[in-house]
Amino acid sequence: MLARFGLVLLFAAGAFPAPVPSPTEHLGYAPGVDYKLANYADVSGYFHRLAAASPRIRLQEFGRSAEGRPMLAAFISSPENLHRLSHYQATVRRLALGQASADEARKLAAEGRVFVWIDSGLHASETAPVQHSFDLAYRMLTAEDEETRRIRDKVILIQVPVINPDGLDWIAAWYRQNVGTAYETAPLPRLYQKYAGHDNNRDYFMLNLPETRHVTRMLFQDWFPQIVYNQHQAPPFPARIFVPPYAEPLNPNIPAPVMEGINFIGAAVKERFARENKPGVLSYHGFDGWWNGGLRSVPAFHNMHGILTETAGYSYATPHEYKSADFPERFGNGIPTRIPSVFYQRPWMGGRWTLRDAIDYMLTVDFAILNLAATNSSSLLHKSWELARTSIEAGRRGGPYAYIVPVDQTQADASAATDMLRRLEWSGIQVHRAAASLSAGGKTYPAGTYVLLASQSFRPYLVDLMEPQKYPELKTGQNGPTKRPYDVAGWTLPYNMGVTYTRVDEPFQATLEPVKRVETPAPVQDHRQNSSFLLVAESLAANQPVGWSLQGDIVFNSRQGVAWQLRTPRVAIYQPHVANMDTGWTQYVLDNYKVPYTNLTNDDLTKPDLSTRFDSIVFAAQSSNSILHGARPDEPPPTTEGTPRPVQRPEFTGGIGVEGLAAIDRFVRNGGTLIAFDSATALPVQFFPLPVRNTTTDSAYYCPGSLLRIQVDTTNPLAFGMPKEAYAFSSGGFAWDIHSSKDAIRSVARYAPSNVLASGWLSGERVVAGKHILLQARHGKGSVILFGFRPQFRAQSAGTFKFLLNAIYLASAKQL
Repeated sequence: MLARFGLVLLFAAGAFPAPVPSPTEHLGYAPGVDYKLANYADVSGYFHRLAAASPRIRLQEFGRSAEGRPMLAAFISSPENLHRLSHYQATVRRLALGQASADEARKLAAEGRVFVWIDSGLHASETAPVQHSFDLAYRMLTAEDEETRRIRDKVILIQVPVINPDGLDWIAAWYRQNVGTAYETAPLPRLYQKYAGHDNNRDYFMLNLPETRHVTRMLFQDWFPQIVYNQHQAPPFPARIFVPPYAEPLNPNIPAPVMEGINFIGAAVKERFARENKPGVLSYHGFDGWWNGGLRSVPAFHNMHGILTETAGYSYATPHEYKSADFPERFGNGIPTRIPSVFYQRPWMGGRWTLRDAIDYMLTVDFAILNLAATNSSSLLHKSWELARTSIEAGRRGGPYAYIVPVDQTQADASAATDMLRRLEWSGIQVHRAAASLSAGGKTYPAGTYVLLASQSFRPYLVDLMEPQKYPELKTGQNGPTKRPYDVAGWTLPYNMGVTYTRVDEPFQATLEPVKRVETPAPVQDHRQNSSFLLVAESLAANQPVGWSLQGDIVFNSRQGVAWQLRTPRVAIYQPHVANMDTGWTQYVLDNYKVPYTNLTNDDLTKPDLSTRFDSIVFAAQSSNSILHGARPDEPPPTTEGTPRPVQRPEFTGGIGVEGLAAIDRFVRNGGTLIAFDSATALPVQFFPLPVRNTTTDSAYYCPGSLLRIQVDTTNPLAFGMPKEAYAFSSGGFAWDIHSSKDAIRSVARYAPSNVLASGWLSGERVVAGKHILLQARHGKGSVILFGFRPQFRAQSAGTFKFLLNAIYLASAKQL
């Protein structure tokens, strides 16, 4: 079985001639020393040396990063446990999937080994986790104290020393270039993951990125660890570390025993910090128990204990001296920063803070978790079986019993439906297919219909993604403000992807077959299906004629009935000097649909007329001030408390400026199309200007990432393939009133006139109800397309991709 997962046995036990090298021997300096960062070669090289020197480690390459670097997992335990690794893997699988009988589960839990996952470096600019990975592995392999021996005997540690190899190399090279200069703490002027940057920890249910897919397979298909520990570096200042328990609200789909287990682990961590006399440990603030989608949160919906810590750091490997007099009086939740409280028992009162200090705090957490796992090994293993069986039995009772996903003509976008099912399958959800027609919930479905039974071990995850979220309004006192979510408030997967499905509450009889692998259907000539854009791109690349009719029908190899003759798009995406995640996700979507594009820089805007090179220019969500000015030369930007005010290198400062704005204006007036998302729409609205007024400036309005109902004018070519009623994901967004004739501005989509919220949380519905959310404005000979939302948000909102793709193709099309 191990060969399937690429596990590498570098040496047989007993044939390890070289002593285990220490981190200092390998690096030439101690990890965490001021002003030094190890890169990917340093880390991977060390773990290969460990695997060659010790029988207590096996190294596995479990995938490749977006840029092709190997992703490594080190399995660390006693030689005896590693010799039986395949056996213990099979044990945790049977328990986690609820396959064992009650008697077998007790036996397996008693003799099994608990698996603990510890990863480092997801957010590459948070440098301490990767730098700490040397010391964690070295101690686990060489220490002979009673605690470490017990851990090796009862626990199998899956250590991922670098979960974002590309980002580590880019950050390390950037810091090495700048250390000792005025630009030492300057931010990396690019995303530290090819498309997502910081959003790589927002991809754990959508699984767009190769790194998240590999990790997801390891967690939910291969190894099923009982504890998943995900390390980060951004606690509320001046705390030195955040540990669970998480803040309110609690997602009701997370099983109560899981959340209580997380609290139990958090208590053990805090108790160890107290024993080690390390102050500044904060809990129950900021990082909530609501959100699904991150590396610590998704495991909780899979019956695993997802642990997040946020350890303090100043910048890269640069130390800093803090004075308590400079601290804020209170944290954001009102807790004082200098006075002991229940969730901040020993305040940190300042002093010098270094990368090494952060490493030491992380090691405290590591061994608190590993010691707890070793002490409670049988209990954790049996608990995974109990949670699985509880989920299976709950699903059998119904409410819901199943979700039915048709792929016949009733499913407007069958390609999106199968894409959704594939992503659920990758996350460990069992997908079934009807071998014959079935009747359920008063409806009949043909053979081939997909069925997601709720009676499976990861039922909490399935239900959470398939159901609309209703964010609870938790208030301070009777009339205080509602607590805002840590990330987004709603993420219902079929709404986001434009997939039709039916929830069935009552049990039904059907002949169902488990699907080993959900296959992607071939693209079809149907504008309602996102996959049709792949056919368009492939045909244009082959110089085959493609057109759209007045009704939006796709016509290949013929001019009959064609109203728009499509051409290969000449589209540019504005690429600022600041790392813009929304730009990265736009690039991802275009790459995924084989749309060629050019990254347009500030300097490009000073070159000859843009109209000779491009038909459309896309501005992803970014404030107009940032677009115009970027980072200002020799002027530190405002930052959060406790972090540096960096000065950026001069070659990465500035925005498009007045000259670039004028170039964009000429481009549109000469016939080009400007496509702007969300906050970027303020630029053309203000400076062209355009006769619209945004209504979301009303203080009553707040939308912290939710799915909203919209009504679509499907006769508009920008809306070809869209349904008349759809969902748009909005994280704030814009809504407009029009102050001009209909000839100057056409509305493509509006917020629903009532009942706007579909999933999440929305305050002040009256501000946007019935207002325009997508407009096409004439400007000179060209047009400006104003998206009051992000149609490609995190590449999750497949249900609105067609708006963007239509806009790009229409900009380059020849109207007949």
